[in-house]
Amino acid sequence: MTITTTSALEPRWTTPDLHAAIQDHYDGLIELYEDLWGEHIHHGYWADGEPDPGRHAAQVRLVEELVAFGPVEPMAKVLDAGCGIGASAIHLAGRLGCTVDGITISTEQIGRAQAKAVRAGVVDRTTFRLVDAMHTDYPDNSFDVVWALESCELMPDKKAFLAECMRVLKPGGTLLVATWCARDEDLDPDETRLLHRIYRDFVVSHVLPLARYAELAGEVGLTDVRTADWSERVWDTWKLSTDIVKPVVRDPSVIWKLVRAKGMDIFRFLNSVPLMKQAYERGVMRYGVLRATKPAGS
Repeated sequence: MTITTTSALEPRWTTPDLHAAIQDHYDGLIELYEDLWGEHIHHGYWADGEPDPGRHAAQVRLVEELVAFGPVEPMAKVLDAGCGIGASAIHLAGRLGCTVDGITISTEQIGRAQAKAVRAGVVDRTTFRLVDAMHTDYPDNSFDVVWALESCELMPDKKAFLAECMRVLKPGGTLLVATWCARDEDLDPDETRLLHRIYRDFVVSHVLPLARYAELAGEVGLTDVRTADWSERVWDTWKLSTDIVKPVVRDPSVIWKLVRAKGMDIFRFLNSVPLMKQAYERGVMRYGVLRATKPAGS
């Protein structure tokens, strides 16, 4: 795999190498992701001062909070850019009656998403396709909403991705992004090494400060840009995930069963959870959301 830079805020791999690594990672570990994280393979959202609803309910809450942040209107036509195993697309189709196209570069994720849509009874309102979100084949002005839930960190060219979102949105349409972010641009060498280890183990291109995402959105022509830092609301995800991984790590028979099935990369995967917990505790990793609009007449 070709490393292109040593900065923590720039791509580490060439795009072809990154795409190959992402496909291998998610195609190979999809069952383990589902076993550990459940239907929604993303952060949860815990509201301040409210009782703990549990991890899975918190993950659904994050989707609902992002819907409200948009907002996403009922019956909207949505592009789910980096759809994973389809949980968000199925939620939008089932709860809001949206028509959703989900795209990913993982063949295994497509199969899982399609099967889940059938079980959820939304197969008529969801489509899942193998498409690169930075270079889609959709016509201009196709969607009311582009939804990117924890996929921006995978994109090696963030500006190209945002420009593609701008292109496929209808005039007046909404871009909604929730993504891992860097605290800022002033990272010391130890913090940079921590992020590089996370990039390697989670197969992530790189992260940016939330303010930089807002700047890039403006540069591609999006307007009414609003951001929010949800780090305090989501970081319990990694406290709980560490507890979930501990029984696996402590049982050699389970580990070697996973190694036989998935290969030696399983060690990196299991190690990535405490790394993320450490990154949040040290304030190096943040969690940001962004909402922007394609101007009318564009």
